[in-house]
Amino acid sequence: MDKVYYLDLQTLLDNLQGQSAILSTTVSVPSVRGTCQGLVFVKDGTVLESLIQGPNGALLASGARAYALLSSRDQWQVRIQPDVEQILRTMIQPALPESEPRPGPGSRSPQAALPPAGSASFSLSPVPRPLRPLDAQLLAGFSMRQRFVLRLVFTMVNGERSVEQIKAQLNLSPAVVEEALTTLRTLGVIS
Repeated sequence: MDKVYYLDLQTLLDNLQGQSAILSTTVSVPSVRGTCQGLVFVKDGTVLESLIQGPNGALLASGARAYALLSSRDQWQVRIQPDVEQILRTMIQPALPESEPRPGPGSRSPQAALPPAGSASFSLSPVPRPLRPLDAQLLAGFSMRQRFVLRLVFTMVNGERSVEQIKAQLNLSPAVVEEALTTLRTLGVIS
């Protein structure tokens, strides 16, 4: 279940008391127009990775650079996620060439290896593709309305429709569709 906390990042990490979670927040990046999303992946109370995505989903910063930008944020959406490592791997795997090392369980610091900012995009592709079924257990922490929106948007993801086409075909605001696509990507069910 997602909860919103109004705490600085270090205090929030202390309050997680060894849990595994995905923390997300909005962040302004001086050189980028629009709202960016910051993500912090926490396993057993330890930061595995920090990422900042641009409005178009492109990776802008990772590791210590992203962590430094996010550490001053004081509003966080927290999703307790026991399989946080698997979701992180699913998110970054398409961004890393096969020759690159993949972060594993030993990557426990904010400096975990990822490609340099701007070298790859792993987020909402122009044409999102389904990766696996949207299981009911993945939706357990969402409200009934959120589950409905996530299922509706997921049914539109077929590997052929672009994000813009999905927005145009659904009777939802573009922001709601973007948020649903981001959540579905975070859950590891779409690319």
